[in-house]
Amino acid sequence: MDTKSKNKLGLVLASLLFLCLTSLSFLASADIASRIEYLQEDRYYKTSDFQQELDQFIDMVKTYHFNFRGYAEKTEAEKLGDQYEQLKSEFDNSSAEQMEQINQHYASLIEEAEASGKAENVPKLEQTRGQELQKIRQSQEASFRQALKQAVAEKDREYKDVEDGLAFRSESFHYYILNKNRDEVYANVPNPPSAEELKANSVFSVRIPSTDNETDSYLRWNNHFFQTNHWEGIVYIPKNVEGYSLIQSNAQYFSSIRERLLKECALLVISAAAAIGLFLYLRRHAAELSFVEGFLSLLRRIPIDLRALVLLFAVLCAVELAFSVSFFSLPIRPKQFVILGLESCAVAYLSFCLIEATRINRDHELWQQQWQKSLFVKYRDLLTDVLANRNMLVKFVLMVGLTLAFPVCALTLLYSLERRDLVLFLFSGTYCLFYVTAVLPYILRRISLMNKIFRGAEEMAAGNLDHQIIATGKGNLFRLADNLNNIKQGFKASVEGQVKSERLKSELITNVSHDLKTPLTSIVNYVNLLKEENLKPEEIASYIEVLDRKTQRLKVLIDDLFEASKMASGAVELQVENVNVASLLNQALAEFNDKIEESSLTFRVQVEHQQMFARLDGNKTWRVLENLIVNALKYSLPNTRVYVSLSEQNEEVILTMKNVSAYEIDFDAEELFERFKRGDKSRHTEGSGLGLAIAKSIVELQGGRLEIEIDGDYFKVTVAFPK
Repeated sequence: MDTKSKNKLGLVLASLLFLCLTSLSFLASADIASRIEYLQEDRYYKTSDFQQELDQFIDMVKTYHFNFRGYAEKTEAEKLGDQYEQLKSEFDNSSAEQMEQINQHYASLIEEAEASGKAENVPKLEQTRGQELQKIRQSQEASFRQALKQAVAEKDREYKDVEDGLAFRSESFHYYILNKNRDEVYANVPNPPSAEELKANSVFSVRIPSTDNETDSYLRWNNHFFQTNHWEGIVYIPKNVEGYSLIQSNAQYFSSIRERLLKECALLVISAAAAIGLFLYLRRHAAELSFVEGFLSLLRRIPIDLRALVLLFAVLCAVELAFSVSFFSLPIRPKQFVILGLESCAVAYLSFCLIEATRINRDHELWQQQWQKSLFVKYRDLLTDVLANRNMLVKFVLMVGLTLAFPVCALTLLYSLERRDLVLFLFSGTYCLFYVTAVLPYILRRISLMNKIFRGAEEMAAGNLDHQIIATGKGNLFRLADNLNNIKQGFKASVEGQVKSERLKSELITNVSHDLKTPLTSIVNYVNLLKEENLKPEEIASYIEVLDRKTQRLKVLIDDLFEASKMASGAVELQVENVNVASLLNQALAEFNDKIEESSLTFRVQVEHQQMFARLDGNKTWRVLENLIVNALKYSLPNTRVYVSLSEQNEEVILTMKNVSAYEIDFDAEELFERFKRGDKSRHTEGSGLGLAIAKSIVELQGGRLEIEIDGDYFKVTVAFPK
């Protein structure tokens, strides 16, 4: 027992370890896949960030040594270049415009003074004009000097920024560039490095201008500048730097990621190999994994399509979690255990789904069972039921829509009153009035009818079959109420029929017992008499005659019962042919002519014509006629007439036989077709009570019909044979 528990615990631990290792392999694969480019050596020097840094540095070199060449020794005008001329031109134009306005103003004043004879004021006006012009010159000159100073200061800042930028990047980038036009060298290293020195002391280098057609786009436009100005040189990044270097720091970061990914590759191989080994081990001991069956039984309670959706969601979450969250980072935090646990749960669910899918693939009956319990099948059946009566669905949706629109229109009505919007008021008010007067009463009537239907169903369930659901109108609910009433009537008729059937069954047992017991009792009694000694020969002969008569009576009863059973079950072979019914009736009457004459009855026979044919079995039809004639002879009131008629109507040959019953018939005419049912309730006649039942079965087997009508003591039998 102890060994079994240890084995079971070992299998559980192996299963958990398999899930963890599989999840760890997946996390490692996802991390490697998402950072696969970091596995390349010197990956940083191929990134866009580095390309931007290099491009910015080359722009600084070009700007410093070309745009700001000899900047410190230049005058203000030389520093600004075209900007100086543009600035000076702007101020000169502004000064000229102001001076022109002053000259025009004072020119008009001087003309007015001369015209008015005040020439003595002209020198004063000219002096004032000169003073204002001088102020404008001085003001414009001061403004120009101030603007010039600001422009030069801005230019100095640009120069300083470029100079500082080159100084800041001097540890990250080394360059040596030769200007062939001026035979000048621009560099931050004393000598150009040789190929061996570059290979030994640099991690990246680029020659400008580059002749490589695959040169990155950031160098192409710089190539054009270097080629146009006959500059050439090299830019490289040294391996060892003395101070801080952003480039070196970023490169080291990329290298650390590469080292981590290499370790993850090793971890992936180890964990995947271990997971495969555990899988093979668990597969060999699959029969002992009892907890798997428990989980699978729980899994089967979930509909198969919902199971598939959950699986898809779990896989997507696992993939998103693996690719969006950094798992392999130090120090180890609780979040990493949570991630590993979530991934293991996803792997476990996937494993159980795969096991179940394998079983379903092998057992199609299992697939059918689970598919029939799926949400798709349930919703399909529900939609089928919903759409089976689209009229009701449309009404329901329409009523819900109209009801939801009512509060909106009510609020709109209040809003229109506040805003005094006549159009909106009329629209919303009309709808509210329509809902209150038409829709709401319609809904209330349906609810009232539904309550009546519920009460009616409860009454019927309680056994009150006289309860009537009162409903008038049209629609599905009215039809439902009418159907419930019909069901109630049908159920009531069924109950009454069942009661009647039980009563007839009791009578059948009683009648059979009586009809069989009477001759059987006589037989037993006379057999006992024959056992007595000293009987005279004439007594023995008399007893034997009685025994023979009673035995024949018992035989007739049993034969009739057997034949009635065969007829009722349909286990009879008919020899159908064209039979002249008129001739057959005449033969039957002739056969019973002696008995008719012995009786006090008078037979009145009327045959429409002597050639009336029907597709019948002659022998079986003869039995029908025989039973009807015997029935009339036994149960007709003495000294009355029996009317027999034969005629053709449409596609049928109609035989009718009418007589007055000698016994009171106080039961349903259909009961006469029941076995052992007689008009003579006292059962003094010697009939078996099976004649009419046999006759009806024979007629119906041949496609005809036999009906009985009773009016008081008046008895009428109608037989219709198909022509």
